[in-house]
Amino acid sequence: MRKRVVLAGLILLGGLACPAQTGSVAGVWRGIWTNPEGLVYTAVLTLETGPGCKTCAVINDGSIRGKIVWTLRKAGPNLTPKSVDIVGMTDTELVKGEMKGDGLLILNGYEADDPTHLKGTDQYRLAISDNGKVMGGITLNGGSWTGQFIAVREQTAERRAPQ
Repeated sequence: MRKRVVLAGLILLGGLACPAQTGSVAGVWRGIWTNPEGLVYTAVLTLETGPGCKTCAVINDGSIRGKIVWTLRKAGPNLTPKSVDIVGMTDTELVKGEMKGDGLLILNGYEADDPTHLKGTDQYRLAISDNGKVMGGITLNGGSWTGQFIAVREQTAERRAPQ
């Protein structure tokens, strides 16, 4: 009997040791995207999965849906009057994807609300940190896979007050 209790305890501890691999990527993430040409965007990424995701529930394939609200922060070294005017503007990209293996998130932009042609859609290959609080990786960036994106999970109101 004692061996069974110890074994059950080890199994429970093992499950607690890897929360990111079993946790959800659903929620709000804040990040930054850059490329070698000097473009810099900030992003608010909202992802939905499972029963809370209306389109995912209809599809029922474990998919992930979301949107990224992009804000252009820097237009690069070759500034034109047009690029100066669009710094600070935003657009929205709709994304869908899935988890592949342990901690790899694949997202593909499929629609953009982008009247100024600010960014358009992209493809993302993002690794999720072991603690599930950070994601980062590369983006297609027009075919060269040289875009870089990193985001942190938005802090919730459940944080303890400083003592």
